[in-house]
Amino acid sequence: MGAGAKVRGALLAALTAGLTAGCSGVKTYPNTPEKNLQIRSETVTGSALFRVKAALGVHRLDESCQLEFEGLVELDQPSVAVGIPVDRWSYLVFNFSGSSFLGGSSSSINRETMFRPRTGYRYDIAVSYKQDIYQVAIREIPLRGGAGREIQFRDIRVCRPPWRNTVQR
Repeated sequence: MGAGAKVRGALLAALTAGLTAGCSGVKTYPNTPEKNLQIRSETVTGSALFRVKAALGVHRLDESCQLEFEGLVELDQPSVAVGIPVDRWSYLVFNFSGSSFLGGSSSSINRETMFRPRTGYRYDIAVSYKQDIYQVAIREIPLRGGAGREIQFRDIRVCRPPWRNTVQR
């Protein structure tokens, strides 16, 4: 495993540990850019004894494929607006953490992608947990109107310097 992969693994492990521990001490995403993501979230467990929380970890991804954790956005409302800088690669980590009130057990699962929002578009993201199924879907919609298109998830393993010219938008 290369040094970059170790750094990415350590950052993701720290994020997951922080989310599972109730986010104490985890940096909140400043969320200052123009809001270009509308994240709709829904968590339905079917049990009063089991609770699922969703959150978004935002990382900056530089040209040498190094990650810099920018912060966490709690997806604790039905709709949350988030601003991600355009024309720059980011790494988004959608985390679902579940806990049982009686058994004291907890679990966590991530859905991760390299992401580069474009100027002139907005993004509709549906995040859901229903009946043990975790789902994240990203739709790119032109500001001028139109149906838009589904954005495919990109694995961080395709990030190898120099990757700017090899990864499609």
